[in-house]
Amino acid sequence: MNTKLILFSHHKIDELTINRFNTVKKLNPSWDVIPIGFEGYELLYGSVVTNKEKYPSNKDIQYFVPSNHIDWFDPDLFLYEGYIQYPNYDAYFLYEYDTVSNVSIESFFDTEVDFFGNGICNPAREDWDWVKLYRKHNPHNIVFSTLYAYGQSTCIYFKNHILKQCVNEILTNKHLYNNMFCEIRGGMLTKKFTTLKKGRQDIEKYISWTPNDIVIDLSKSHFYHPVK
Repeated sequence: MNTKLILFSHHKIDELTINRFNTVKKLNPSWDVIPIGFEGYELLYGSVVTNKEKYPSNKDIQYFVPSNHIDWFDPDLFLYEGYIQYPNYDAYFLYEYDTVSNVSIESFFDTEVDFFGNGICNPAREDWDWVKLYRKHNPHNIVFSTLYAYGQSTCIYFKNHILKQCVNEILTNKHLYNNMFCEIRGGMLTKKFTTLKKGRQDIEKYISWTPNDIVIDLSKSHFYHPVK
């Protein structure tokens, strides 16, 4: 067994998902690769099945973004569940099925750090829609006067000792993390135990939610996650 784990998140079995899964395994032979998804979906063989019941809930905010399924708010749970079921790896990397890469993790990112994310918000702006929704549904929560975010839920990396603390915190203080969109919840947990760091300083060239700011060049080394 390798000492590092890639959690390949997905929600269906089709040709694209299978091809991406096999590509990630081929590009990263020094990592174990395990598929993961939420309960109730058709998942790849051997998948970690994530049941949300033991985690904080975002049900109160789903009605304010009607075009999206609530599961879209919760991919950070894959990291916690992956750690719970496989707690002995040295490092963990979350890879969403709709991410495109052509190189290994180590050749693109600095894996010597204890954590990295993507669109780091340190702190998050109070006029961001996800922050406003959290404030609206948690008006009496004075524990989190400042909110943070670690960016899109792909290509997120944790060393074991940081992820372990995040998992312990979210299970011990579950009620504090309700109605937090995944980027904020993940950012809040991570900020508590380390500094928020980007996977690379030019990561905005590769991972974004804005439709026109990424110029995709598949001939160069990349981990692309543009708007779908």
